[in-house]
Amino acid sequence: MEKDKTFKYNTEIIGTTKVHSVKSDYKIRIKNEITYKGLEDDLYRFNIVESLYALDDYEDPIMTQIAEMTNRICSIYKEIEIGINAEGIIEKVFNRDQIRDKWQKVKAWLTNAHPLESYEVIRAKEFELSNEEMEIKNIRFIHFLHQYFFIFRQSVDSGGTKYIKKNEMDRFGAGVVIPVNINLREKDLENGAIERNYEGKMVRDNKVIERLRQFTKDNYMHPEYKMTGKYVYDNITLLESDFTITEELGEFYYNHSYLRLTLEE
Repeated sequence: MEKDKTFKYNTEIIGTTKVHSVKSDYKIRIKNEITYKGLEDDLYRFNIVESLYALDDYEDPIMTQIAEMTNRICSIYKEIEIGINAEGIIEKVFNRDQIRDKWQKVKAWLTNAHPLESYEVIRAKEFELSNEEMEIKNIRFIHFLHQYFFIFRQSVDSGGTKYIKKNEMDRFGAGVVIPVNINLREKDLENGAIERNYEGKMVRDNKVIERLRQFTKDNYMHPEYKMTGKYVYDNITLLESDFTITEELGEFYYNHSYLRLTLEE
């Protein structure tokens, strides 16, 4: 991993959500620049700049308004400097002061643009920003951060399989953390690159299932959470990755997202 070298990535997200009787297709385009800044206190330090976030398609007008507020809040992280451990988990945010300065402007916009709808959103974000651990827990699920660092520095013995357990956040706003068992496989490609494939399935945790049932108000619902992906590396440079998440919470809640990340030439 070459220090101070910047790589540019394009991410395309295509998906479908269903909340009660409302079903929506959506498409998002994202561009990011990522620079490795070196090893500091056993953490890999990265500077990440988001140069584009475009919500190209979202059918439901109510969900569009929610997406608009969410995207504006996430804009405070358009430039973020983070410390990652060897497992790809964010452990430190180095530019928290700059992020808080940006939040004050976003907070003013939310108050003027959506005075009623944004009240609880603002209160929740203010609480999160006062708690670094909670802030890190949430920002790790920003699309690019989550996908890029998902199997950061993970590898398997030649011809073997590695088993990983990760905690995933549900995609419906319930705030439930879902344990997922992941099966990681690796193979060498003819061009010298390495391909890593994984499959992940939800662990049947009774406490998690109970919380999801409370959220959906369905005492008999059997949740499903599945993930699949492919990562291609040239040495330690990520060339491309496919990332699919499927979540189903009973009859009325469904989400399927396909994320495609490519290195810009």
